Amino acid sequence: MKKSSYKGLIAASFTPFKKNGEVDLKKIPSLVDFAVGNHLSALFVCGSTGEFASMTTRERIDVAQSFLEAAAGKLPVIVHVGSCSTQESIQLAEHAEAHGASGIAALAPFYFQVKTVKTLTQCLGEIAGAASDLPFYYYHLPSATGANININDFLPVAEKVIPNLAGIKFTHENLMDYQRSVEYAADRMQILFGRDEILLSALALGGKAAVGSTFNYVSWIYYNVISAFEAGNMEEAQRWQSLSQRAVSLLERFGFGAHKAFMTIAGADAGYSRLPLGGLDKSEFNEFKPLAEEIFQFRS
Repeated sequence: MKKSSYKGLIAASFTPFKKNGEVDLKKIPSLVDFAVGNHLSALFVCGSTGEFASMTTRERIDVAQSFLEAAAGKLPVIVHVGSCSTQESIQLAEHAEAHGASGIAALAPFYFQVKTVKTLTQCLGEIAGAASDLPFYYYHLPSATGANININDFLPVAEKVIPNLAGIKFTHENLMDYQRSVEYAADRMQILFGRDEILLSALALGGKAAVGSTFNYVSWIYYNVISAFEAGNMEEAQRWQSLSQRAVSLLERFGFGAHKAFMTIAGADAGYSRLPLGGLDKSEFNEFKPLAEEIFQFRS
């Protein structure tokens, strides 16, 4: 397995849908180019932001392949292959490995929930083993999966039985577990942080790279957070992190469809979202737009 190490921002990519709910593969190349233009380090596709749980296996394969083809020679692509079905995940992992993915990731099964390190490691081991030449990342999202297992407990067990374990996508607010995991991982693995609105906290605890949905359209906010932090200017870093929180608060207020609206305002067409997430209607967009544009006024 080729070791991978990321620095900076990895975009949790959107899956573009047509208004009728069909996947719109033709929009994917322009989304990749938009990410390149925003100096993102890599793409994380078919994850939560990519609405994986609303897609069929065939659709996930087609979306992953479209991103892999469009990003070839431009950006590394980590393909999320997690599912409630380990067999489906294995199929997706094999496809990702065969078509040039830089890595794969999987969250815990989320219907029959995993409650122990042993069971979680067994499930993930089967998936990771299906693409043994690729770096494998466990996607830690306990708010959605119910697998509220400390990563610092998981890593010592998992690294012994998952040879290609490369790290964690840590999408949780337990910052003590995050820091302890970063320290345990050292230079053997990488703990990718997954909460955009508190990125500064992760940097202070040793984080080097993050995966986020808002990175797609306001990456400049986070690069300013990182730059100010590295310069030792915490007040400036806090100001930029506060602006990030303004953006996230709009997502909380208007729902998932606001992501795609943000992309429109930023100058990219990410298509529509599929039910049950949906999008903003005309009146909602008209209410949202000036609030979002206030954030973009800070872009230099």
